[in-house]
Amino acid sequence: MSKSILSFVLAASCLAASAAADAADSSTPTAKTDAPKAEAAAAPAPLVVYFDLGSTAIRNEDKAVLDHASRAFNEGKPIVMILTGTADRTGDAAVNLEISQLRAAAVLKGLIARGIPADRFQVLAKGETELPVPTNPGVAEVQNRRVEITWR
Repeated sequence: MSKSILSFVLAASCLAASAAADAADSSTPTAKTDAPKAEAAAAPAPLVVYFDLGSTAIRNEDKAVLDHASRAFNEGKPIVMILTGTADRTGDAAVNLEISQLRAAAVLKGLIARGIPADRFQVLAKGETELPVPTNPGVAEVQNRRVEITWR
């Protein structure tokens, strides 16, 4: 991963964490209710961008997912959008970690281009760990070549 992309990803993560902390500090205390349980139940399903084998380029058919994420951000104004990149278990684990970082960075770039401020992101790269579809080493599972977009 280039130093400039890595620096940007780390800066975006730090800014997002700072924004979340500032928002938490400025919130006013409220009476205890079951509201947090209701909010958790109403949380939207994650949005997922898939990638071709060994690729970090967003596929044309997945650009609509970025549009959907942008609309969801503009409608809900979440504190932070979380981008979690993963890779399947083909190839070297270190390379898969880097690919997952580059995939998350590609989604980050696409969402910033759609008007979401850079300080609203937390970017995670998990490589071939914590996969949505557990597989054996060497298995090329398309469901694991992804960036999941969630928010809070």
